Order: sequence, then C-alpha cells, then structure tokens
Amino acid sequence: MKILFKDAIIITMNDKNDILKGDVFVDGNTIQKVGKVSGENFDRVIDCKGKALMPGFINTHCHLAMSLFRGIGENTNFNNWWHDNMRPLEEQCSDEDFYNGVKLGLLECIQNGITSVVDLYMANNMTAKAMKELGVRGWIGVGAITGSEVLDEKYLDAEIDKIKKTNNEVKPILYAHSIYSCDESQYAELVKYSKKHNLTITTHLSETLKEVGECYTKYQMTPVELLESYGVLDRNTLLAHCVHCDKDDVQIMKNYNVNVTSCPSSNLIIGSGIAPIYSYTKNNINVCVSTDGAASNNSLDMFKEMFLLDNLQSGVLNQPFALTTLETLRSATINGAKALGEDKLGKIEKGCFADIILLDLTLPNALPINNLINNVVNSMGTKNVCLTMVNGNILYENNQFLIDNADKIKQNAIKTIKKLKI
Repeated sequence: MKILFKDAIIITMNDKNDILKGDVFVDGNTIQKVGKVSGENFDRVIDCKGKALMPGFINTHCHLAMSLFRGIGENTNFNNWWHDNMRPLEEQCSDEDFYNGVKLGLLECIQNGITSVVDLYMANNMTAKAMKELGVRGWIGVGAITGSEVLDEKYLDAEIDKIKKTNNEVKPILYAHSIYSCDESQYAELVKYSKKHNLTITTHLSETLKEVGECYTKYQMTPVELLESYGVLDRNTLLAHCVHCDKDDVQIMKNYNVNVTSCPSSNLIIGSGIAPIYSYTKNNINVCVSTDGAASNNSLDMFKEMFLLDNLQSGVLNQPFALTTLETLRSATINGAKALGEDKLGKIEKGCFADIILLDLTLPNALPINNLINNVVNSMGTKNVCLTMVNGNILYENNQFLIDNADKIKQNAIKTIKKLKI
C-alpha cells in the first residue's frame, strides 16, 4: 500500500538529528522518500498538519505478559515483589494465560506508540503468536530464566525454530535472567551460541544492592566483573537496569560493545534505585530506555520513562544538563535500534522500515512549540499519540485500534487474572 504522510513536522532521529517540514512516502513496509513528495499515485494521503511524525519507540526490555499482574505487590522491595508475589502467580499460569497477558501488553504498546518490543518472559511460542496477530515488531528472549534449564545448541535451536515457525518476523535474542538465577554454564552456552549465530545476549544486571553484595560475597567480583569473566561482554550485550555499577564497572563496560537499557519507573517503584546514566553516556556507552513489565512499572509508557531518565539525572547530580532531551529521545528510538543491530529502525530515512508514529501538536500540553524535542520528552504523553504504524501497517489511529478483537483481548485478560489465586 502506498501512503503519503503530508505536511508533517518530521523528527528524523538521523545522524544529523534533522527536524524537517515536509512529507514521508511509505510504499509497503518501507520509507521511500522524505521531504517534498509529488508525482506519485497514492492509495491514501494522511494530512499531518499540526502533527509531528517520528520513528516509533523501541522498548528494549519488557515482560509483556506481566500486564496481568499490574498493581500486585505494591510497596514491596524487589525480592518480596518477585519471590512472594510474582513467582506464585507465574506458577499458576498456563500458556494460554500468558498469551492473554501478552496481547493485553501489546495493545498498550500500540496505543502508546511503541512499535518494537524486546520481550523476555515465558511461553515464547504464545508471545510469537500474539506478536504476529497484532503486528508489533518483536525480539523474544531464548535461554534460561532459572538454573533448571539445561542449555545446549540443540535446545536453543529447537526453541528458536519453534518461534520462527509461529512467526517468521520475530527475531531471537539470547537471554539469561540474571547472575543470581542462572549459572556460569548457562551463560557459557549462550556465549558459544552467540558466537556461532551472531546473536545479542541480554540479562538483568546490578539491579539491586542485594544482588551486588551477594555477588561480591560469593565471587569477590561485582556483577559486571563476573560477566566479563564469563566472556559475556565479548559479545554484543544488552544489559538491563545497571542501577548499581561503580566507576570501575563503567571502565570495564566502556571497553566492550555494551548497551545499557534503563527502566527508571520500575527501579523507583520497587525501590531499586537510580541508575548512573550520566556516567554511561559520558563514557560513550549506548543507553536505551525501556518500560520493564507492567507488574513492576504499572504502565508501558515510554513518555514517562523518558521524562524520568532525563530528569532524575538532573535532580541527583544537581546538573540540569546531565542529559539533554535529544539524548533522551534518542535512547527511546535510534539507540535501541543500535543495541539490536538494526540499521533500518529508529529513524525516518529512505530505506528504513515504516515504523512510524504521529503526535498531536494541537493539544494544550504540546503548545507552544518553543522546543519540539523538549516538548516530546517533558510535556507530551501517550494521549498525544494519534497514529501508530508498524512495518507499513496502521494499527492505531484517532483513538481507535485497527486490529481485530481489541475488546475481546481486554476481556480475556480480565478473566485470566480473576481465576488466579492472588
């Protein structure tokens, strides 16, 4: 389908960070032209006056099915939240339950302008199915959540093959939950598999002081040093949280192809702390921002995460320009694409995938436009999202889902949580 987005303010997120006024021509799943477009026959022309057009948000760390558990375990620290609240619920869930939770999470992503999601949880085949049905671009974690999974090449091949047979559009990302739930042999298998298949490895790391303290007591190493000793940092890595990394950890991280994805809301809600994002950016470590799951966050809202990523650094360091709003917006778009090794995502350029959102600039919270990037990061929100397109398909427009059975998805999620023993 040939679609022309006409007369938009275009936030390109390209290497020059250009903001343009003009058109964007999409043919099929690809952006064909950016600028002034004429002389084409279009299937649809979308008037973008009063709207900003930008790449969709890339959520680099999420547990979609946890949307079922939103609001459970509030006012508890990480360990009580996970062991006493999440694990008992997870053990009750069937694959169908996880499937219902994933679809609810994907609905929220679509409404909020998130076009790509890295999902790390259970029932991977159901996640792949849900992503195919709703049309969101996805990466699915394959590997180990606990020490019980025996990882080897045959197992990983089978898991990835199962996902790809369900949804050939999703991509695998190798996943070990954490250094406290997975062991050295599991990380070693992921490193070996990563080398053979050139896949990124992702893991939770240095999320809590308890994790860091127990790691040092057991190994006389910080979690970062432990991963280095395992050889994980020799691969392209996407490290989630990294709340409690010291200056020595940062020096190690900068020597490798390490990407950090920060989850500010989740870290605040369950009392984990505030990540030293300023240190990462000043040491040229690629920083992404993500939502985590809705059970520890309560929403899948990248606007909220951007606001916190930016302003927490300013407050903690008493430095209002610890992060610029442009750096923050890049963390939600192009930096995520870089972390995933995707050169056709995260920017509005010819040849890129048509993962596009429109933001309404006529709402009071977007006016006046003295600084558009600042407005997106600091004053706009999910209500400004008026269109979400993934891979050239419009999934949400003018407060309406353009996918099948959105109401049924919500009803099924409610039925699922009602049957679980909380």
